[in-house]
This record gives sequence, C-alpha cells and structure tokens, in this order.
Amino acid sequence: MRSASVRVVAALALCGSWSLTACAQSPLGPVTGEVSFHTRSADLGVGYTWGSGVLTYGGRTYPFSVKGASAAAVGYSSGDSIGKVYNLQRIEDFEGTFWALSGEATVGRGVSGQLMENDNGVRIRLDYTRSGARFAASPSRLTVRLLKPKAADTTGVPAANKAS
Repeated sequence: MRSASVRVVAALALCGSWSLTACAQSPLGPVTGEVSFHTRSADLGVGYTWGSGVLTYGGRTYPFSVKGASAAAVGYSSGDSIGKVYNLQRIEDFEGTFWALSGEATVGRGVSGQLMENDNGVRIRLDYTRSGARFAASPSRLTVRLLKPKAADTTGVPAANKAS
C-alpha cells in the first residue's frame, strides 16, 4: 500500500513539473514570427553589412532589407541567417535598428548565433552560417527596412501569356 502511494505522488510530481515547463514562456517573450535572410559583410577596421530577407508574421511574408555597421572587424564574409522573432505586436515595430554585441571568427565556413533587440522591444534570435575570412568583436547594429510589395498585375493575365 505504501509503495502505491509513493508511485502516485511521484507520478503527480512528474506531471506537475512537465506541465510547468510546457507552459513556461521563453525569457525572450512569446515567439511571434520567423526571419530568414542573406547578408554580406566587408570590413577594414570599421565594417559594413548589407543584405535582404523575409519576415513571416501573422501568416504573411514581408520582404525587408538590412544594412549595418560594426567596429573592430577585418575581412569579408557572407552567409544565411534564420531566426525566431519575439515580442512583435505590430508589423511596424519590426523596422528599426537592432543592436547586439557580436563576435565572429570565420575562416572558410562557420556557424554562430546572435541575439538582437530594437528600440520597440522586438528581439531576434539568429542562427547563421557564414563563409569567408573575417574577424570581428564589437557592438554592431543592423537597420531593417520593410520593402514595398511589388505592384500586382490587375489584368489577371500572367505576363508570359500577354500578347506584345
């Protein structure tokens, strides 16, 4: 009888701890979107980064451009980033300058991560793959601008089927 009681208490404790972790929110806030983008960085003391990507938010995709700067960097690298977006309440809050402390030591190919935040409280946790030869250790900023969607063709006829 006593061992049955111990098993029941143990089972309840395990279920309780599982439900707490399942309901726990990330310390970054709720995941509200995803990003993927490609960037290039060129540096000689002061660095410059540029590229473009796509934000997935609220079941829609939004193209955006990125550009930024860093200090204390030397080299060139390019790569692809994917990440989760946290605390995005309105699409307008995504635009702006994201700040991060970053470091990179890429020779050939490398994998890294970064956490960035903008003035609107939107956070992005990135995982990225880089290639090239670049060394950097500095505060960095990345300015994000949403791009206007391309104008839709109102005729309903695909461009390839139109008569010239």
